[in-house]
Amino acid sequence: MRLAFVVAMLAAVPTSYAASVHEKLVELARDTTYTAAAAHPLSATSLGIPGFDGQLEIPTEAERVRDIEQIRRWQARLAAITAGFDTKVSLMDRDDAKLLATRLTTQLRELLVYQRDRKDYSYSANNVVHALYTQFLALPVAGRDGATPEDLRKAWGDISARLSKVPAHLAASRKMVTTPCRLYGVIGSKQLAGGIEMLKDAFADAASSQLGPKSVEYRRFLKARDSAVAALQDLESYIDAHVASWPDNYALSPETYEAALRDEELIPFSAGEIAQIGGDALAHGWAEELWLKSISQQTGRALGADSGGGLAPSGAALVGYYQERMQELGKFVTGHQIVTMPDWLGTMRVIETPAFLQPVLPGAAMDPPRLFERSSTGYYYITPPPSLEEAAARLDINLAFDSDRIKFLAAHEAVPGHFLQTSIARRHPNFIRKTASSVAFDEGWACYGQEMLVRLGLYGNNLDGRLMAAAWERADGAAAIADFKIQTGEWSFQQTVDFFAAQTGFTPDLAESTVSLMVARRPGYVVAYVTGRRQIENLMSEYMLRAADRASLRDFHDRILSYGSIPLAVLGPELLAELNKSADDVRAAANY
Repeated sequence: MRLAFVVAMLAAVPTSYAASVHEKLVELARDTTYTAAAAHPLSATSLGIPGFDGQLEIPTEAERVRDIEQIRRWQARLAAITAGFDTKVSLMDRDDAKLLATRLTTQLRELLVYQRDRKDYSYSANNVVHALYTQFLALPVAGRDGATPEDLRKAWGDISARLSKVPAHLAASRKMVTTPCRLYGVIGSKQLAGGIEMLKDAFADAASSQLGPKSVEYRRFLKARDSAVAALQDLESYIDAHVASWPDNYALSPETYEAALRDEELIPFSAGEIAQIGGDALAHGWAEELWLKSISQQTGRALGADSGGGLAPSGAALVGYYQERMQELGKFVTGHQIVTMPDWLGTMRVIETPAFLQPVLPGAAMDPPRLFERSSTGYYYITPPPSLEEAAARLDINLAFDSDRIKFLAAHEAVPGHFLQTSIARRHPNFIRKTASSVAFDEGWACYGQEMLVRLGLYGNNLDGRLMAAAWERADGAAAIADFKIQTGEWSFQQTVDFFAAQTGFTPDLAESTVSLMVARRPGYVVAYVTGRRQIENLMSEYMLRAADRASLRDFHDRILSYGSIPLAVLGPELLAELNKSADDVRAAANY
């Protein structure tokens, strides 16, 4: 079954009554999306909604109360819609209501439970820097996607306008912090330093080149940039001067952590069950690694770059080398009929991880095309090591120093992983599915795909790609064990770093960055890798049993990607129900 056919089936609305319900749900989803974008322009930028890139709100207590009340009104609207549900309402509409409920629950808990804006002086500042960086990446190129020189000048004008508002925004945001957190301060200050460096160097160089060093627009940019940098530096200095006196108040109760898994991601496992899944992954990863090292010793076959196609080039040639490896990966996926690669699929640009993200992104990462922008380009972030040779000597799993390791990480971030999955999801005809976001599905799919390519022979007889898979299985398992411990305060930050370094072989700095990511993101994020993969594997087994001789790897993957980025607890029953319908259609056609 081809992808377009599956999407078309999902878009169908069976009855006029169901259509009415569907329209109400979509209207609510649109309201939550566009109202929030108008109130919070940084959100609009992250989604690619045009018209807000030059704006920046001024946070106040009244605005915070307004947001809480607005979310509760949306929850009441959703409750009124679902109260009228009867047997005529389709499974898809029931699930769309569930997806909206999880979205609103997450938004409300951000304000009432997690309260990052109350605890983190750098929170708003780093969000602004990230939005500016998104605008920087999206600067239009004349002649591409219909862009004109005037579009470029307008985009720089929006950047300058937003920069000019940064001092007032930061001053207001600082007043909102009532219970500062030491750990958030330590992590955030490191990010701020990188953001300041980027605005001073990369932004200025590009603005001078594209606007002209003597132009009015460039002078306007410099004035706005300098005021923003001064405000960011003042905030960084304030955090550094006071951070040691703040408590670590990020920890949640075990009950709150469990509620996040259950109500926000619909993960069907308790924290204890997740720890067991993580423990299984950790043990299997260790066993696989020891087995591969034993093979190496017994046969004399190399590990590292000598097994994985030789050391990658350093310097400027590294980016081109990445692009070539990703092209090879795409050919393997297509040649083995793993999943349909749409003709309209865009491209990924390989770029160095910006300095402000490096404290919480120790290895490869990506940004997909934004939901509402015209461009279909994604961005693959890499952090080139100071020495590829040293990275190879210690078999560092975060630093891809050879062909196999680059392809392994690209399988997660690019194809068949995040880039393919998110590119398909953003084109979903159902607005609710288009705007949905499930970490467990996204990360689970990427991890599942990495392991699948190992089994299908991507690395041939080379040991290095398989060693990489074993090492990352350990890392994913260790993260699933550690997340509950640190999120609930059972382990200190340093205890968690020490555990993670011991179980993964990460350097102390990289282990610290990874644990910082656990703290910086919402509870349960890092457990998505093992829980999502487990759910996909369980669903595939059920699919194979039901589809029987109609089953194929590509059909399963096309189906699973056609539902958008939604929790697997929702996706699974829908896929199996659709599969049963397909079987009925086949039988009806045969009888006819």
